[in-house]
Amino acid sequence: MSSSDDYRSNAEDCLRMAKMASEENDRPLWATMAQSWLRLAEHADRINTKLAPEDSPPEGEQQEADAPQAAS
Repeated sequence: MSSSDDYRSNAEDCLRMAKMASEENDRPLWATMAQSWLRLAEHADRINTKLAPEDSPPEGEQQEADAPQAAS
């Protein structure tokens, strides 16, 4: 499981706690914590996409494709 999946799971847990909270005053805190976990998950997804984009060619292949062709 990736860290962003873990963060989303934590957000779900916080939402469950918000629904089950016996104190009405505690519910906004749990909801805020859930939002924070979701923002962290989105941030982790952005970082992971920047570090390892799925649609980019393997290292070295792009350089070969961009290299000028030698004249014959």
